[in-house]
Amino acid sequence: MKTLNQKRAHLRTLIACAAITLGPAATMHRASAQTGDYDREDQGSKVEDDAWYDVSEWFDGNDYNPTDEAIGRWDDEVWSYNDARTSSDSDNDNLVIDAETFYGDDYNESYETYEDRDQDGNYERASRYVDSDGDYLNDAYVTYEDADNDGMYDTYDYSQLSQTTQSAVHPSNVAQSVKEGLSGKRHTVSGTVEDHKMVKRLDNLTLMLHVQSDDGEKIWVDLGSQSLDTQLFKGDRAEFHGPIIKRGNKQVLLATEVTIPEAGSMKIARMGHEYNGVVESTKTAKVRGQEHHVVKLKTDEGKKLTVDMGDVANNKAPKKGDNISITGVAVKVGNRVVVVADQNRS
Repeated sequence: MKTLNQKRAHLRTLIACAAITLGPAATMHRASAQTGDYDREDQGSKVEDDAWYDVSEWFDGNDYNPTDEAIGRWDDEVWSYNDARTSSDSDNDNLVIDAETFYGDDYNESYETYEDRDQDGNYERASRYVDSDGDYLNDAYVTYEDADNDGMYDTYDYSQLSQTTQSAVHPSNVAQSVKEGLSGKRHTVSGTVEDHKMVKRLDNLTLMLHVQSDDGEKIWVDLGSQSLDTQLFKGDRAEFHGPIIKRGNKQVLLATEVTIPEAGSMKIARMGHEYNGVVESTKTAKVRGQEHHVVKLKTDEGKKLTVDMGDVANNKAPKKGDNISITGVAVKVGNRVVVVADQNRS
């Protein structure tokens, strides 16, 4: 009796003969287009044997594929986090975990930024949105300032964007964190990747790497949602730069820059979710005493959003009918949800 591999080899031979008759040039083009090839001993946890029933893989020049590959999808034979999100591969590991499960139930932050304006190793300003009542909508905004540039935040500004019936994070807790010594120092961790996860909160995915540092400590590194294609896997070495903060029950290095041997340094852009669509109407509105551009956006998916495009003095107003792309954070303002656009929109 033939084994499955023998049957598979025989079936490939028959199909190959038919392919030569139908058009060898097209078949060779498809084979040479693939970039990956793996030996069995080198395939690791992100590479698996071709599915024998996936005809599209029979002429790709190798017998192994990354575990993010979907049947019938043209693939570049290189594992990536984005491809893994849409994979139909039943053998693919489930790497996505909810933020509340990963960090603990008291985790409520979804978007943070740090600014080191003079590049001296201290983040003079930090900001974050907060879900203060636990309803999965950001309804408060906090900024921290290091006035004397000593690496410790001296003052804070807490803005409640919406009235809430029950506050999970009171402004006094924010004040206490500053009083107890909230650090804005830039840390550097060099080490080896031991594990990785994609952590999801609302519609945002964040790439998390568990790193064994050279000093013997282990720490989770947050690479944000814009770095899902970063090719760092178990056993890879890198150097991570950023503030170390407490999220839920974990200490996390929130990376602002990553240095990979032989690849160089990469800045980590921290932006909100991306929205694309057509402007249906525009107006100006007062936001904390300043005139802001506000648009009604119909997204490519057919949803309608109210978008705060920012200070009138700093931005050119979009027009009705314009196709625009913005990144931003959804916040609850009063009794409605508004997307606050990042400054680096297009």
